[in-house]
Amino acid sequence: MSKVKEKRTPKLISKFKETKFAKKADKVWNSKVLGNPWVRLGLLALLLNFINECLSRHSFIKGIIYFGSHPLAFLFNSFMIFFTLSIAMLFKKRVFATFFISALWFGLGVTNFVIRSSRKSPFAASDFRNLTEGLKVIQKYYTIPQIVILCLVIVALVACIIFIAIRTPKVKQKINYLLSALVIAVSFGMIMIINYVSNATGLIPRQFGNLVRAYDTYGFGYMFSCSLFRNGVSKPKDYSPGKVNDVVDSVENNDKNNNDNDKNDIDKPNIIFLQLESFFDATNVKGLEFSEDPIPNIRKLYEKFPGGYLSVPSFGAGTANTEFETMTGMNLDDFGPGEYPYKTVLQSTACESICYYLSNYGYTTTALHDNTGGFYDRNKVFSRLGFDSFVSIEYIEKYEKNPIGWVKDKCLTDEIVGILDSTGTPDYIYTISVQGHGDYPENTDGLDLPVKVTNNDVTGNPNGFEYYVNQTHEMDAFVAELIDALSKRDEKTILVIYGDHLPTFDITDDDLKNDDIYQTQYVIWNNYNLQIENKDLQAYQLSAYLMKNLGMKGGVISRLHMSHFDKEDKEDKEDNEEYLSNLKLLEYDILYGNCQAYEGVNPYKITNMKMGYKPIKVLNGENAYSHIVIRGRNFTEFSQVEINGTVHKTIYNGPDELLVDGYTLKDGDQIAVLQISNSNETLSRTNIFTYKESDKLSDNN
Repeated sequence: MSKVKEKRTPKLISKFKETKFAKKADKVWNSKVLGNPWVRLGLLALLLNFINECLSRHSFIKGIIYFGSHPLAFLFNSFMIFFTLSIAMLFKKRVFATFFISALWFGLGVTNFVIRSSRKSPFAASDFRNLTEGLKVIQKYYTIPQIVILCLVIVALVACIIFIAIRTPKVKQKINYLLSALVIAVSFGMIMIINYVSNATGLIPRQFGNLVRAYDTYGFGYMFSCSLFRNGVSKPKDYSPGKVNDVVDSVENNDKNNNDNDKNDIDKPNIIFLQLESFFDATNVKGLEFSEDPIPNIRKLYEKFPGGYLSVPSFGAGTANTEFETMTGMNLDDFGPGEYPYKTVLQSTACESICYYLSNYGYTTTALHDNTGGFYDRNKVFSRLGFDSFVSIEYIEKYEKNPIGWVKDKCLTDEIVGILDSTGTPDYIYTISVQGHGDYPENTDGLDLPVKVTNNDVTGNPNGFEYYVNQTHEMDAFVAELIDALSKRDEKTILVIYGDHLPTFDITDDDLKNDDIYQTQYVIWNNYNLQIENKDLQAYQLSAYLMKNLGMKGGVISRLHMSHFDKEDKEDKEDNEEYLSNLKLLEYDILYGNCQAYEGVNPYKITNMKMGYKPIKVLNGENAYSHIVIRGRNFTEFSQVEINGTVHKTIYNGPDELLVDGYTLKDGDQIAVLQISNSNETLSRTNIFTYKESDKLSDNN
């Protein structure tokens, strides 16, 4: 060490280096074994993996337990990290390259820690595609100061990386590129072989039905890598035109053995699906006590009407995936880990769904959501699922918000009734609520929470859980109001009610009376004594089960489910596996294969879906003192005035009037009204209205 560098070394460090312990440690660290850079990379990989597993479990002790209970999985994950670290050996600035790769792994681990803290389901590569959705709701989970701190930390990390990149020295010895490349290649080959053998022998499954459990069993590194490289439905080994035809023929033969009802001879009731956000019966949690029943109205429905448990694809998050399963009949287990088909295949592909089925029976199909329309690209994706229209919060005039900023579901009653009144056909309305959404507050001082919960420590956030229970109490009241409104109508109506997933609390299978955090409940209310058997279902079976009981036929996916229902009582485990295998075969064929099930051509076309069910119109405009007045119909607080292609700051003055300050209309100005979300996304625009001074003068005369 040079004299200049010696002076820069702090005295305490210099003294520590002279101690016996430091000298012995230095001797061991620079020994022939530990001094080898490959060995050091291996130790670093073990350390990084252990840190990430502790972060994933939010516990140092649980990280140790994982190492002891799953040593092979732990070592395999460490070996994967070692492979990525070994790339650093190809660089002259080896220290920086190692630091950079380590920082990436640590950053992924910290991100997983943060995400599992808020939504419980782990961090997957699909979250990169959902980044815009995360930014839209970040203020619901974190305060402004927390967001500012997070941004500062990110800036500091980037600055630190740049600093280290500049200041770290290059290695002096010659790089053995051949050895480094060989180690990297062998490591990669071993990873691929181990993964293949593990999948082939069933040691590690190819699909992961329970993502939380999979991360906890197979490790963060492996599962995140799977989510990064596995998207869509993998091609089945037995995929061929002949095999697809065999499955389709089997389904059609089952149809022939059952009496097909003529479309004109069957009942066509209004069908309303009501997917309640994060809703479940809180009394299902063991040991809790409640001052009153949080969901008395829905409990009466459970007792009087058909229903059962509904197995959903996610826990704590994943509303869009429950929607996907219930609409399409497809099994999310067959897709990539953590994948959202809304953000992948449905960006460009029309997909068989209940909307297309019911359209063939003369139904008008509408999606309704009391949250922003662009969330998870629903304003785009729903046209790929066959909807005629989509009503999001930007098209709802009157609503209230709960204490953490989510819209209360009671506004949906008027919207559902309005949609039913607006068509002259039977209606299918897929309703997605939002009131029960987290993040649930830890401090509830000052909030009116009439339902009290005691013995509440099991949930990890007692105050937040009590707040949540009171939100379900309000949602229960909304359901009662909705049913009352539907009961007064002289139309046959079915209302299917279910929760999309359980809320984001520290609840495990052992905490629940039904022993499954992936189960919610469903109930089928109807006003004309429709007889349906109680039955526990998968979310992807729900639509097919309802249509079967109505005597309706759908597409090849729904008819496969119906065929399974007909044989279910006689089926053994192998038959059920064949059913799931055939379902995956059809999913692959329809979305990624040759559409052999449709004779080579997808019959389902992207619809010309309109936003809102009430047309927004501009009727006239006029100058008034220091502002202009735009009059029309069905404006909401999300309406913004556009003049000659420029959007102006708009004051909402009721459903028939908008104001714009600081502008004067001129002859020939072209006016339109846009519905723009809080994230500044334009969802729709009206036809152009051209302002004419002559028309105004005629009116004045």
